[in-house]
This record gives sequence, structure tokens and C-alpha cells, in this order.
Amino acid sequence: MLFIFDMGGVVTSTFKFDEFYKKLKLSSQDFIQICKKDYNIFSQLQTGKICIKEFWNIFNERSKEQNIEPVKNDLFRLYFHPKLNTETVSIINTLKKKHRVVCGTNTIQSHWENHLECGDYAFFNQTYPSNKIARIKPNVDFFETILKAENYSPEDAFFTDDKIENCEAAAKLGIKVHHFTSEEKLFEEWSKYI
Repeated sequence: MLFIFDMGGVVTSTFKFDEFYKKLKLSSQDFIQICKKDYNIFSQLQTGKICIKEFWNIFNERSKEQNIEPVKNDLFRLYFHPKLNTETVSIINTLKKKHRVVCGTNTIQSHWENHLECGDYAFFNQTYPSNKIARIKPNVDFFETILKAENYSPEDAFFTDDKIENCEAAAKLGIKVHHFTSEEKLFEEWSKYI
């Protein structure tokens, strides 16, 4: 069996957007609006089509109209301090004794590097980050790419994510899904495979 785990919100804590927006002196809606003007630069960043430096250069150019102070360093890196969920890691390590266990995550270069430095991807047999495979959840091609690379059919795959829309997308392909709300519920769901 193939087990696919999301990273942020499942294996580690997620990015603290509230602090990030406060630093920018923007609401989440304003940030999204700036990112989506003309084309979505955050989506481009998540799929590795632009680098962090390009993202902030474009963001600064777009936000001039709103008199926002230019961003001079990578705030995605500065405000990212993920904490490991040891209970989920224990489930991963136990599943790995009998099954293939991979990470399928939407991420950006700054967060990818941080997770590498912390050893957060070391628990997996393989990692499929959106910024490296140029595919993003909840698009079904994200899951198709992983299944093809791993040589598994959807019926032999399990996926867990804290975002329901990503679970629904995987389920459309026939992948068994678990919407992550707690380690206890995940263990209950998957303990029969341990």
C-alpha cells in the first residue's frame, strides 16, 4: 500500500499567516488580491515557476499603488517556525515497516528548505513537493503524478490532509482518504494496516 501524507497541519504545524499579514500591514484579502493581480504569483511560487526573489520583486511592484513598504527579505522564511507532530511521525514510522509512505505537499522554496534543515522530510520514503513537481493540490494531476511516480493504482493508495478540498480531489481518483483532525482519529482509521 501507498500512504501519502500532507506536511503542514498533519506532520508539522502550518505557517502563521496572521503574524505575516501584521508585518505587511495587510489583510489576508488584500494580500491575496495583490498576489492574484494579472496572474497568481503565489500559485506560481508554489509550483516552482518563479523563485522567492521574483515573488517579492513582483509583489513589491504590485503593492506600490497601496503605499506598502517594500519587502526587503523573505518573510515566508522569517515567519516560518514549524513544530513537529510527534504522534503523526510515530504513525508514519510504524506504517513504513510494511508500506511505502510518502509526503505530498503544497509548499514554496523557503518552506521546503526549512523542512529540509529540520529533517522533517526524513521520515518519508519520498517527498513530492508542489514547488518541485510543478503540480498543486487540489488539482487531480498532483495525485496522478505521485501515483505514476510510485507505480501505484488509486485503489492501493491512502491520503491524509487537513484540508477537505484536497481530500475530496484525491477521492475523485479512487484514493482512500482521511480528513486529518487528530492523530487519534488517524490512528483509528489506519491502525488495521500497521
